[in-house]
Amino acid sequence: MRKTKYIFIFILLITLVLVGAICKKEEPLEREEGFGSPFQGEKKITQITQNRIRDLSPRVSGDGKTIIFWRDTDKDNYWDTLVLTDPDGKEKKTIKIRGDVFTDKFGIKPESLDIDHKGNKVVFIGTPFVENWRLVDPMPEYFFVLDLNAETARKIDPHDLPEKHYPPEDDAERAWPSFIKISPDGSKIAFTADVTGVDFGERHDAPTLTDDIVGVVNSDGTGLRVLEKGINGYCLAIDDSGRVFFARTIAKYKWTLAVVDFEGGLESGRSLGIEIKCPTNIEGISISKNGKRISGALASGGIVFVANDQGGIIAQSHDFTFSMITGDGARLLGFETKMDLKPEQRGLIYYDIDNNLEQEGQVLDMTYKIHSPGIDVSYSGGVVVTAIYDKEHGGEEIVTIYWEK
Repeated sequence: MRKTKYIFIFILLITLVLVGAICKKEEPLEREEGFGSPFQGEKKITQITQNRIRDLSPRVSGDGKTIIFWRDTDKDNYWDTLVLTDPDGKEKKTIKIRGDVFTDKFGIKPESLDIDHKGNKVVFIGTPFVENWRLVDPMPEYFFVLDLNAETARKIDPHDLPEKHYPPEDDAERAWPSFIKISPDGSKIAFTADVTGVDFGERHDAPTLTDDIVGVVNSDGTGLRVLEKGINGYCLAIDDSGRVFFARTIAKYKWTLAVVDFEGGLESGRSLGIEIKCPTNIEGISISKNGKRISGALASGGIVFVANDQGGIIAQSHDFTFSMITGDGARLLGFETKMDLKPEQRGLIYYDIDNNLEQEGQVLDMTYKIHSPGIDVSYSGGVVVTAIYDKEHGGEEIVTIYWEK
């Protein structure tokens, strides 16, 4: 009887442990508060800027609350002002990079802008302004971590990389960053850089302009190091655990997607098993917030694909040329540009990944003259931001699309 009692207690304990494991849920991600999912609720389209000043490279935080973009206030092609607003454009705040943050004047690479999930930190690449810049060879470049709450910035010098790189020219210890991404939690930064001053495009084994390395650093400036060499510098993404995804050149006209652990370094790198033949390069990749799904587009051929982090192709399409995956991995935002369609039939369209990229619905049509490089999307896709060309005002403007609950 006593033995039976102990067996019963043992089975009960095991049952409780199993039930607890099954019922245990991951902490839910912060979604877009106040916004609906795509096509649920009323769609709002708002042109939040209307001026003759160039506004470029809009980004939206993962939670959908903060829109940021660059403004060329002085009209000298030195984007000196960062504008912050909410999706309806009603609450605006400007941060003068020169004056409010730095005393020196920096030339900003507008396309390098990125923002974390909660809209607390921003990263970008900049070059000091020099009157006789042609006499400065090579021009130094830095990247910056801007705290939007404190309006303070940290300058990180990628030339401080602790190890020498390949090939071993005299200037191989220098690094010129070209692309930068911040992790969703804002703690980690991944970047690409040319460490030789010579693009891979000038080498016999690669067909296009390609940077040499992917590096990482903590957002507090510590831990600057190289993770991988010989990569496609314009394809870079980092997930919430710090895994860095990128495209690597493996032969002429041949690329592969790879992933490296932030803490693991070079030895942790592995190919995802996806080999892509392309006469130019992979135009860009984007990933879901947990890194389980990766999308990419080829610069030629209009081919878009979605893969998982184990290298399996989930879906692919020839119908559009630009793609960006939502943070939850459910949708792909595609840029439909078929010229045999009317402008109102083309533009930004959501595609259902689990339904072989079937069209879910149109987000914005081409009557808005969309600039495909200036597109970003929030975590579940409830907020989209893009740059457009406004013929009436003669410049680039910013448009947001969101679904109101």
